[in-house]
Amino acid sequence: MRETYGKSLPGMKLNDLAGKLIVIEGTDGAGRTTQINMLKTWLEERGHAVLDTGMTRSPLAGEGIQRAKEGNNLGRLTQSLFYATDFVDRLENEIAPALRAGFVVLTDRYIYSLMARAVVRGVDPEWIRSIYSTALKPDAVFYLRVGIEQLIPRVVFSRGFDYWESGMDLFPAHDMYEAFCSYQKALLREFERLAAEFGFEIVDASRDAKSVFSVLKDRILTVLEGAPGEASLAQQISERIDRMLRSPEGRLAAGASAAGQAAAKGLELAPRHFPGSFPRANGNGRSA
Repeated sequence: MRETYGKSLPGMKLNDLAGKLIVIEGTDGAGRTTQINMLKTWLEERGHAVLDTGMTRSPLAGEGIQRAKEGNNLGRLTQSLFYATDFVDRLENEIAPALRAGFVVLTDRYIYSLMARAVVRGVDPEWIRSIYSTALKPDAVFYLRVGIEQLIPRVVFSRGFDYWESGMDLFPAHDMYEAFCSYQKALLREFERLAAEFGFEIVDASRDAKSVFSVLKDRILTVLEGAPGEASLAQQISERIDRMLRSPEGRLAAGASAAGQAAAKGLELAPRHFPGSFPRANGNGRSA
């Protein structure tokens, strides 16, 4: 049965949320977005309907967060409430409806990143947890773990240092490089604590993207289809039918079935005569 971390949103029926909620967590530069994009394509190729979502994508609050961050003067409590609004709006209007329809929901970060960011900035841990008590418990959380030594070159050679991801609001006297290192180290420590508390599945994200993708695929298959080596019931039935049809007996049976269907079709098209009635011959000796 689907559960939350405290209370449900009004009107939300947890038993109806039959899909799978899969979270990809990790700090900035861990490769989350790359993995989400590859996983979405792969899952759709396997026949799954997929919704991918992430922070600041709410129509209600996403644009407001981006505008507020442009000024570099967003307070920690206001920031936390902004992100909470964004999350709850997506939970109610995107995540829950998709789960209700049987989708696989891939989310690029979840409440854990939001809580970690807030706690590192000095927000009361109990208060921030109470805000996210309506969050659904995921079916799996994959934490892309990467050290500060790997993060720095990834960020430098991709988009560069960002004011907020560098924690410049916490370390205004530092230059951006020093602030980034201090902030990310604090964030990584908080993620380690959360990983132990919430049972994250840890994935070594210091490897190349294809290797990480391969690990995630195997683990997500376990979530969707059961233990490794155990195919789903539908897959087992499909494979058994396929083997039967490929065997000589199966081909013979299939041929007989096709012939029987053709014969039945012919009978449907043939004139129907009932007991006691016969076709009458006309003057030319032909049946009328």
